[in-house]
Amino acid sequence: MRWFFLVLALTVPLGGHARVVEGRVVDEAGEGIAQVTLRLTDTTRLSGYVDSAGCGTYHPMELVWTEADGRFRAELPFTPNEVEVSQVPEDFYTPTEPLPVTPGQEVVVRLRRIPWLIYEGQVVDEQGAPLVQVDIEPGGRTDDTGRFKFKLRPEVPHERFRFRKMGFKPLFVPEGETAKVVLRERRALVKVKLLDKKTKQPVGGLYRVAAYLGGERLSFCSAGDVEVTHEPAVGECTLDVEPGLVELHVDGKPVSNLKMASAPREVSLEVTRQ
Repeated sequence: MRWFFLVLALTVPLGGHARVVEGRVVDEAGEGIAQVTLRLTDTTRLSGYVDSAGCGTYHPMELVWTEADGRFRAELPFTPNEVEVSQVPEDFYTPTEPLPVTPGQEVVVRLRRIPWLIYEGQVVDEQGAPLVQVDIEPGGRTDDTGRFKFKLRPEVPHERFRFRKMGFKPLFVPEGETAKVVLRERRALVKVKLLDKKTKQPVGGLYRVAAYLGGERLSFCSAGDVEVTHEPAVGECTLDVEPGLVELHVDGKPVSNLKMASAPREVSLEVTRQ
């Protein structure tokens, strides 16, 4: 069960209508937490109240932020009866339930830290050379030395990770074996050129290209305008495939069959311009 406390004090200055709201957000050890966003609301009033940022709200409401020591202070034209933690630093859980607030009563608020699971290691090929820009799912990507480091929340399923790089067959690695990952099985590369049926020129726009083998999708890419696809040339993209009879699809429709060996190939496909 997720729980939290908030230290909160409300006072009304003599001769004025502003309510001074003060408090502190802390972790399990009592240390203050900075950059926490709190929403103070009076849910007993229905109005077209406009907050300090000029935004209309259904109930009188204001947002406040904690300082470096976890403390906050706000002067409000209403008396809040509810406080909700709406945003926290990434190392903490965000509580899902609001907390009732009573004027003059001190309440304590405590956030729970996330016990991150840290994974790090390196990805290399058969010769031991580092592989850069290897996608890791879920997680991240290798850097220019083939190394990676990422963290996952403990409640996210992660029995195994998928390592994928263009030109290699994807590899699934169990959770406890990620320190040294070797991608051995290479795939052949297919450069696909999409041409307009009428003009025979490279197509612009955006087209989804995919390769299937025996009903299983091997890879996919996007062809069209380079500003959209980030490919080096208009109407081109590259797939990696395994040997066999490969079926190429464009925007979900089969358009060509290709007998693949291990060598790279280029293929041109004609499509109707979008």
